[in-house]
Amino acid sequence: MKSLLKIRSNPLPNCVAVLYDGVITDFDAVTQCWVIDDVFVAKGAVSLLVQPCLGDKVGFVGIAEEYYISHIFSRSSEAEELTIASDKKMHWLAPELKFTGTENIELLSLNKIGMISKDYVVSVSNTLLQQAQSLLQHVGHYSVNAKGLLNIRGKQQIISAEKDVRIDAERINMG
Repeated sequence: MKSLLKIRSNPLPNCVAVLYDGVITDFDAVTQCWVIDDVFVAKGAVSLLVQPCLGDKVGFVGIAEEYYISHIFSRSSEAEELTIASDKKMHWLAPELKFTGTENIELLSLNKIGMISKDYVVSVSNTLLQQAQSLLQHVGHYSVNAKGLLNIRGKQQIISAEKDVRIDAERINMG
């Protein structure tokens, strides 16, 4: 009886043999590359969402004669903010997302901010300010309750109803 041992020839992945480290010493805004130790020019890996800063100690690899920053090991104490940056669109997908800013949260868009939800809750303990060129609201029912003064001003106002308009007060001043 002959036994034949077959050894599968599985392809092996390319090996990245060395992870280098260094300190970011400069940034080239034209090429969008960082200079490490005044010698090596590296791009940020796509997975590197935290934007490097001058003085950061980083890990980088050499692939196909190019260097890519893959890790930020430490940040200098002078850096005041952590920036998540990408030149690609971002999509976060999770069963639940929470953003907590113990002092402030600011959402800024140069075009559009869209929010779609089954329920939308806004709770503000001090002041809610809305400013817009035009404000359009379409609702099934609209109820406003004010504990103090309710003041609605406009150069012109139109109040119209298909059936009834009711004004109920202890005193009504017209004019």
